[in-house]
Amino acid sequence: MSHGANPKEPEARYISVQDIEYGLGAGCARTFRKHLLSTDRLEIHQTMIRGGGDAEEYGARATNRVAYVLSGTAALKHEDPARPDTMIGKGHLIVIPSGAPWGRQLSVRSDELVLLEVARAATETDAQTAPGHGGAAQVHAVDPKDVPSYEPAGHAKTTNRCLFVDEHIELIEGTIARGGGAQRHFHRHHEQVLYVLGGVSVPLLIYYPEGAPHGTGGGVPEPLALLVIYSPPLGESQNALA
Repeated sequence: MSHGANPKEPEARYISVQDIEYGLGAGCARTFRKHLLSTDRLEIHQTMIRGGGDAEEYGARATNRVAYVLSGTAALKHEDPARPDTMIGKGHLIVIPSGAPWGRQLSVRSDELVLLEVARAATETDAQTAPGHGGAAQVHAVDPKDVPSYEPAGHAKTTNRCLFVDEHIELIEGTIARGGGAQRHFHRHHEQVLYVLGGVSVPLLIYYPEGAPHGTGGGVPEPLALLVIYSPPLGESQNALA
C-alpha cells in the first residue's frame, strides 16, 4: 500500500449490479449469468440458479475460481458417499480448483441460489490446456465463522477475514463499523475490487485499477459489509502496508 497522490491518478469504476441483465448460461436451462467485470487479471460474474434440486453441469475450468453465496441455500455433495453433504448458505464461499467439474456436486435447496463468481482471467496457455479432474484438489466450502479475523493496518474499526488466497487472487470478507474505514491510499501493483454487500441501497461493484486512489477519509457514515478482491494477492492479513 502506498500513500499520497499518484500523478497518473487512474479512476475508479462504479458498476451498478442491478443495471446489468442476466443472460441464460451456455448449455443451461436454469442457470443465468451477468458479466460484471473483465480485466487482464480478473473475471467476475454474478450467477443465479433457479429451481431446487441438482445444479446443471458446468464443466471444468482451466483456472481456480471461487463462488461467494449472496443468497439462497444449497448442499455441496462429496465424491465419497460416506461423507455427509456440506450445507452452504449466504456468506459461504465455494472453492472450485482448476479442473474440477463442480456443478454435479451442487444441490440447490432454495428457489434461487445467487453466487458471485471470481476467477483469474484465462490466458492463451490456459486455453490450450484441457482441464481434467485427475483426483486433484476437491471442491469445498469455507464458512467465514471458521476463519480468524484481523484488523488491517491503515484501517480503523475494520474487521476482515481472508476466505481465499492463491498465487493470483485474494478474497476477503470485511465489515466497517460506523466512523471506520481506510486512510486514503493507492496500490502501485495491485488491482482491487469491492463488492458492497450491505450499507448502500443497491448492489455495487467498485473497481480500482493499479494506482487509483481510494479510502474512506473521515469514516463511513453507516456500517458497510464488503467483499474485497486483490489481484495479485496483497497479503494484508500479514501486513496491509507492505
